[in-house]
Amino acid sequence: MSENVLTHLGLPAFARLSLFVRAPLELWIAAERGRFLPWLPVFIGVGVLLFFAPAREPAPWLGPLIVVIALPPVLLGWNRQLGRAAGLALLALALGFASASLRTHGLPPMPDLPRYAVIASGTVTAVEPLPTGRRMVLSAVRLGDDAPMLRRLRVRIRGTDQQSLMPGDHVTVRALIRPPFAPTYPGGWDLRRDEFFAGLAGGGFALGPVQLAERATTSGIAARWQRFREGVAARIMAVVPGAAGAVAATLLTGINTAISPADRTAFATAGLAHILAVAGLHIGIVMSTVFVAVRFALAQSEWAALRWRIKEMAGIAAILVGAFYMAMTGMHLPIIRSFIMASLVTVGLLAGRRAISMRGLGLAATLLMLFQPEAVAAVSFQMSFSAVLVLVAGYEALQSAQFDAFAHHDGLLGWLRRDLTLVAVTSFLAAAATAPFVAYHFGQVQIYSVLANMLAVPLATFWVLPCGLAALLLMPLHLGFLALRPMGWGCDLLLIVARTVARLPAATISVPPEPLSGLCMASLGLIWLCLWRTRLRLLGVVPLILGVIVMPILTPPAPDILISPDLRIIAFRTRHAVYLEQKGHDDFTLGEWRRFFGNRPVVPLPRDDATAQSGVLCTTDGCLFLATGALLWRAGMPPARCDGVTVIVTAGYLRPPDGRDCLGVPIIDRDRIQASDAIMVRIRNHHADIIADRPSRGTWPWIPSDQDNAP
Repeated sequence: MSENVLTHLGLPAFARLSLFVRAPLELWIAAERGRFLPWLPVFIGVGVLLFFAPAREPAPWLGPLIVVIALPPVLLGWNRQLGRAAGLALLALALGFASASLRTHGLPPMPDLPRYAVIASGTVTAVEPLPTGRRMVLSAVRLGDDAPMLRRLRVRIRGTDQQSLMPGDHVTVRALIRPPFAPTYPGGWDLRRDEFFAGLAGGGFALGPVQLAERATTSGIAARWQRFREGVAARIMAVVPGAAGAVAATLLTGINTAISPADRTAFATAGLAHILAVAGLHIGIVMSTVFVAVRFALAQSEWAALRWRIKEMAGIAAILVGAFYMAMTGMHLPIIRSFIMASLVTVGLLAGRRAISMRGLGLAATLLMLFQPEAVAAVSFQMSFSAVLVLVAGYEALQSAQFDAFAHHDGLLGWLRRDLTLVAVTSFLAAAATAPFVAYHFGQVQIYSVLANMLAVPLATFWVLPCGLAALLLMPLHLGFLALRPMGWGCDLLLIVARTVARLPAATISVPPEPLSGLCMASLGLIWLCLWRTRLRLLGVVPLILGVIVMPILTPPAPDILISPDLRIIAFRTRHAVYLEQKGHDDFTLGEWRRFFGNRPVVPLPRDDATAQSGVLCTTDGCLFLATGALLWRAGMPPARCDGVTVIVTAGYLRPPDGRDCLGVPIIDRDRIQASDAIMVRIRNHHADIIADRPSRGTWPWIPSDQDNAP
């Protein structure tokens, strides 16, 4: 009937179609009002990723040029809703690209570090405690008679060196230094990139005692504050020794270098790594504790409650203490991001607005990406923002459903039931939101994370951190021990929870490596699902399932051979076990590789006796893997014959074999590793597909031109 009416009115077909589409579109826009602005940070992030996507660093003039080109569409389309949206999206994308360009081109280049022992002199900017020993960070470093470097250097101090050091001291030390380590496998985590944006040149270890050339005489705020932080950490660990003291020092000062690798692994396995990574949880606990405590204290005075704006005063106190805690824990990227979000929440409460909103989350993400765009590729950025995004969207949906479990009930049991329900729901939503990123970056999923968080989060919220705040207040009176000891007991309980959960059967499940395209698709699906309100958001389930489930299944199988960039570890994966050719101990590399091993036992390769076990034939010259034809060669001279050999791997230098049957057999030796960094090999039908890390990285400032990575 409507079609007949429109036809009778004489409207052309195009106008009728436009009217048919416009009506539901306007209804959808009205229903999604307030949800369009949070998409602008998404386009900023896409712009950042587009800058880092090419194989070569874009020219420095390209970023500003794109911003200039993006401005006219915004102005021309401002009066039309669709034109304004498209123009702003294009401008946001250009701003992300330009911010990444300015940040990358504005940093000093990575220096060429010598590969031998040198005399290094510089100014101490930090002294970090380690589980065994200390490590200092030097600035304005001179290597011998060279000019001062523009980047800082980390140097581990000898365990027997008792030299007293503090920020601002000028020191000299004989040390063996090295550039940042290359990724342990092709496509793996790149420490060189992180240290480039952190202003570091590399690290090393002292070969002799640290010589104090000049005691700190400057009174700069940064140096004095760093000395204060390190002094507080030392006082905490003096009162609370051992692992509990290391955790307490981490929570109050952000200095986490004293935590042992075993405890770090336990927290990560239990799904409690965020407890040790001072960020949103901690700043939220600190500011909410201060807000409640100050408001409660002021409300006890009838005169103050009637005459003062105690809610606003409590909010200002919470923001000030939050800023102090942010500075106390080192003002690193996650804590800055979390403080911005917590401050927006506090201001929203004071203004009578919704405490946490998509707009507030978008504003925090925008500020962070404009000033530190490299964070978009960091796991902390991805996990924290995905968790908050899902929590905001999830609680919006749950509140609209009005579940009785979230309602306030009288009595201790009612309060406890509601609190535990909120903790369980929050833990479940956060675990679900971060699962794709944990799987991509770490190759595993924590099964008992919800259970562990239900125990650990209330413990940290109501015991550990409140005691820590009290200890900081009491330290000027030399009474900090009164609160530090109870805090230490709480940290002991946190350690018990982490260690116990980590020992449970199947605490973690290894998942196949997820491709970057799968992570991007899953991220898009998650964002789409959370940002929209109407049923149109359900379309986000499709890319989410494709990225999390389908694409990992379609990825190539795990490699048959893995070779570390320093040739210290060579791993051969068989059906029943993983065999290692290893020089020294490198737990970090093995930990990174375990995602490829599955549940296979890891055993060393035999070195002497001839054996034929599980399809591996070993002699004094090397080992042949019968199923794949991979040959590990230990002898200095090349093999005389290559019958059944698919690829030859050696830790030394090897010239091509002379045998006729060896023609075309690829060789992976030290020369090839030095030019390629880490290598993985997949063998199918006696054909070796060799994948090197270095060619896939392209040309960027943090990738050294000299690929001599020999240990």
